[in-house]
Amino acid sequence: MIDGLIKEMEDRIDCDDFEEVQEKCMFQIEQENLGIAAVEPLLRFMERHPLSDFGMPGAIVHYVERFYKNGYEDLLTASVARRPTRHTAWMINRIKNAGESAEKYEKVLQDILERQDVEQEIKDFVKEIL
Repeated sequence: MIDGLIKEMEDRIDCDDFEEVQEKCMFQIEQENLGIAAVEPLLRFMERHPLSDFGMPGAIVHYVERFYKNGYEDLLTASVARRPTRHTAWMINRIKNAGESAEKYEKVLQDILERQDVEQEIKDFVKEIL
């Protein structure tokens, strides 16, 4: 079920109505009570679109942040280790600014700057938020 909803978002990511499609799909994910099991597939979706605009914060972030202090942080950190995106770096910064383990999340952001496989736009964004 989640794979179909993610495919629907993926098919529409560059369309003017993406925000509406994203909200509709996230509503369906909520209705299915997928819980934290939906977080990793959603983060992997974001990884495939590192420069896309998912909103600020957007329906996906509203959903995944519900699991803050319940496993979300580790899933997000793993996602950034696999493939940092502009949006996931911003999400790491939100956790860092919450205060707990700020140094740990600062290091996650600093590590992005050292990577050769990350777009300069993402690195520039990380420099701004640091």
